[in-house]
Amino acid sequence: MAIAFIAPHERISIAAQSIVEATGYPAKVYLGDLQQGVRAARQALAEGAKIIISRGGTARLIREELGVEVIEVEASVQRTLAYVYKETTEETKIAVAGFEPLINLVAPVCDVLGRTYRSFELKEKPSFQSQMEQIAKWNPDVVIGDAIAYHWAQARGFSAYLIESSLETLLDAFERAMLVYNNLCRYILAEEKLATVLNCSREGAMLVNREGVIEEINRQGCDILSQSRDELIGSTLPEYFDSAELIKAFGKHQTARNMLVNYREEKLALDHITVSAGDNVNGASVILFQPVQKIQDTGNAIRRKLADSGFYAKYTFDDIVFASEKMRQLVAVAKQYSQTDSNIMIVGETGTGKELFAQSIHNAGPLAKGPFVAVNCAALPGELLESELFGYAPGAFTGASRSGKIGLFELAHEGTLFLDELTEMDFFLQSKLLRALQTQEIMRIGGNRIIPIKVRIIATTNRKPLEEIREGRLRADLFYRINTLDLKIPPLRERESDPERLFELFLAKKCQRRGIAVPTVPEQITSLLRHYAWPGNVRELENFAEKYATLHRLTPFDVSLISEFTDTDTAETGGEAEDGATLDDFIATKVNKVFRAENGNVTRTAQRLGIDRNTVKRWLEKAVS
Repeated sequence: MAIAFIAPHERISIAAQSIVEATGYPAKVYLGDLQQGVRAARQALAEGAKIIISRGGTARLIREELGVEVIEVEASVQRTLAYVYKETTEETKIAVAGFEPLINLVAPVCDVLGRTYRSFELKEKPSFQSQMEQIAKWNPDVVIGDAIAYHWAQARGFSAYLIESSLETLLDAFERAMLVYNNLCRYILAEEKLATVLNCSREGAMLVNREGVIEEINRQGCDILSQSRDELIGSTLPEYFDSAELIKAFGKHQTARNMLVNYREEKLALDHITVSAGDNVNGASVILFQPVQKIQDTGNAIRRKLADSGFYAKYTFDDIVFASEKMRQLVAVAKQYSQTDSNIMIVGETGTGKELFAQSIHNAGPLAKGPFVAVNCAALPGELLESELFGYAPGAFTGASRSGKIGLFELAHEGTLFLDELTEMDFFLQSKLLRALQTQEIMRIGGNRIIPIKVRIIATTNRKPLEEIREGRLRADLFYRINTLDLKIPPLRERESDPERLFELFLAKKCQRRGIAVPTVPEQITSLLRHYAWPGNVRELENFAEKYATLHRLTPFDVSLISEFTDTDTAETGGEAEDGATLDDFIATKVNKVFRAENGNVTRTAQRLGIDRNTVKRWLEKAVS
């Protein structure tokens, strides 16, 4: 039920009910005249009615006492004209009594037909009796009026005619009510949509008129300001936001963004946006605001989700396998480093496990819940690496995404940014990196907004940093900014017993992955593991384990199968004989070198050296041992 029809008398009630039943309008008919009609209207509103229909004095009383708009049913001009024309003459004295709308209807009819009449307008209830006494004193032949005048005239013995509404006028009133109802529904829907949008926003939003009075505010705004909507509506802007920058923007009716204001013991980020419709500027403003801490928390949550999508460290200290005392001490130091958020510089040859240490340090410390974001500085040219590190604003350069891009610094906020091969970074970009580390702030390429960051840097290099500084490839100030804590990972050749231990581990993993038994490792391979220089370090050792797992089932196993593996001058068993070596060492080294040059072919090696195949094998065994 959206429409309430308040019928002053039973006949109009019956007619209205028939219209409701025939049309299916969302309406309900109530019976009540004057004060009874007011009580009926009050009940209808309590039951959810949005629109009231009534007529005559009842409509007027409802409007005055309840303060609501009422759609009035008009009297039937056709019926009034017919009655006056047929039932009266020029000598008939006609008293027209009722409220203004009725007077305006009947009086012109009497004028047109040349009837003798006097008007008695009913205004306020206290004046009704005096008007009726005037009618009685004039002594008319007939009283034409609404329900009040009609019932009074009949009670006094006067001839009376009740001005009624026709079915057409009732239907017209219902149609006007439906038009208002449909427009009201659209307005309510639009208002609810707007309220839904505002209340779904993470920000507080308030509408302020040109005098600075708050006219509307969303639920989030009330929560942020810890005030009820009723307390806020009607108060003024300066009561809540004491900011010279905001007052200036409001006074000049200028849009201003990214302002910081204090509210109680909290900092709020605030935008002032002017309201205009086309060229019409009415001086109103929209204020958007939210706590700075909430912005930071939201940013952290987003970054954590991004971390869950791939920016995380998977290795821990348990993944670092070693048997040497040197590595035991290094791991102990790294574990101490992990308990800080200080920057760390890791130096080591290629393949020594620098990233393994970096990830382990991240996962063991207070930043473990934050992201671990890695970038290889040698893999990208300077300009591309810059956009990856700092991100860029929408349309910052040709080919840039229209939505812009978040940089790795932002992704690593409250976590670790791992800069692999730092010494390969463009020298100009190093200065921008240094600035970011000093200020803990960045700005996206093409942007104009400062973004605060909190990031721990772990950088690596396979070069000697001090030599890189002397050669002008590494900024000294950047190095000392990052080198707060330092780790130097020893090469595998300096890690006693570690090659054998790691080889066993890698071999077991390779065989397990292939579903085969772990083979026995012959002494000649164990000796090779122990004496080889391992220029590729752990990575090279793992590759050799892969190769051995593949070839070990060949019978008999020939050391020539690993000739490519030993083909390097850095191998202790494969280069020139060292100073102080015996003649046998020199011969064995020479035979081994020719053997490698002939791609592990014993026959060709024997032919090239002018010795038999067995002699070649004997010297090769000595070279390995």
